[in-house]
Amino acid sequence: MFELQDLTKRALASAWPFVAGQMATVREALSPGEDGTVPRAVYFASLRTLRALESLVRRMLYLMSLELAVQWAAPRPRAAGPLGPGPAGEASGIPVGDSPPRKLALADPLSLYIPPPDPPVKYGPRPYITIIGMPRAPEPEGPPDWVEAAPLLARLSRLVETCAARDKEAGRMARWQARRLALMKAGQRGRIHPLRTGRPPGYATARMRRDDLQKKLKDFWCFCHWADEAAYASARAADGASAPA
Repeated sequence: MFELQDLTKRALASAWPFVAGQMATVREALSPGEDGTVPRAVYFASLRTLRALESLVRRMLYLMSLELAVQWAAPRPRAAGPLGPGPAGEASGIPVGDSPPRKLALADPLSLYIPPPDPPVKYGPRPYITIIGMPRAPEPEGPPDWVEAAPLLARLSRLVETCAARDKEAGRMARWQARRLALMKAGQRGRIHPLRTGRPPGYATARMRRDDLQKKLKDFWCFCHWADEAAYASARAADGASAPA
């Protein structure tokens, strides 16, 4: 079990009310009209804020999970119950065919790299022929001015539920890490750390000076790095292995 520094604990205690205020602001901005849509600019501004909030909450849960001592063991096979997967003769509460309610993803989405085409595509003027009296081709339709707000509201609801049960979600994060450690010791390859290497999702350096959310996200980015350095220092000294990045 790892004990966080007092500075990190104070930052965690002050960050949860900040996150609650940010979520309330996003919910107010995403108040849909009668048709369930919001302006396109409001949708994407809320999406940027929501991605940064998810990244911040994920790092806060990671710091909380470091103080939990969790042992993971491979689950035993379970027989199907009358309402879905569960112990024999018992109901799991989830009807057959229905998926369980979605939760906030514990791991950061990995950055997507798309290799450039070979040979590279060159964009420029194209030759064309104009005939007198020929009608002009219609202009292509642009993006819609109003966008459905339901997907962002669903993500916001998952984030609100995660913050309401943050102790439970921190335990889920600790079990995720214990499971990955057990599988790595068994020789199975896979992701070794829930947080992405480098810049967190939703972080934008250009908005650092005027956006308190970006400042808070950078602070917890640093807190997680310091906690990793301290938590894995003894392990590196014991077996010479490097800490997960």
